[in-house]
Amino acid sequence: MWQVVLIISPPAVALFLTAALALALALALWSALAPDRGAPRITARLLLAGWLLLLLVATLTPTQPIGSGDATVWWLPGRELFDPGAQLLPGELSMLVREQIANTALYLPLPLLLRFAAPHWSAAAAFLLGVGLCTAIEATQLLMRAGRIADTGDILCAAAGTILGATLAAVAQQAVAVTMRRRVGGRAVRVGLDGGGGG
Repeated sequence: MWQVVLIISPPAVALFLTAALALALALALWSALAPDRGAPRITARLLLAGWLLLLLVATLTPTQPIGSGDATVWWLPGRELFDPGAQLLPGELSMLVREQIANTALYLPLPLLLRFAAPHWSAAAAFLLGVGLCTAIEATQLLMRAGRIADTGDILCAAAGTILGATLAAVAQQAVAVTMRRRVGGRAVRVGLDGGGGG
């Protein structure tokens, strides 16, 4: 996880968001062009399962033997910033921001892929799934006592990531729907003109 945090930068964030939007557009277009086929849905489900596995490995891999650490919970999000006794070094604030961005990015693909893997799920249900999953992960980290700290700030990041992911999926579907309507409308106009000219 720390290796990923270290490479986070504005260009990396922009690239990640662009890739997520491109994936959403591709799945939305594929679903629109093949509404009766299950291939887009199956592909989204496979990608969702893969990302869930990656998320669980990234968040639950112990950093020390299970049961050897303290059961610590950080109840105040961003406590490093608000704790009067904490003296952040120059690079620590940057690292803290990068960590929050990484936690947010971990949950962004979940609602995005769920939108196409299970179209009947609402955005609210996807949001609750993302936040609920993060809460369960934080509770597991607490129970494992394996060097990880349960942090309510991570739950807020998960909430932000799920909202962003659901928004990107909705924007992609809307963009594809508008494009398809324009294409169909343009064809209908051309057919009408051709028919009128022939009579």
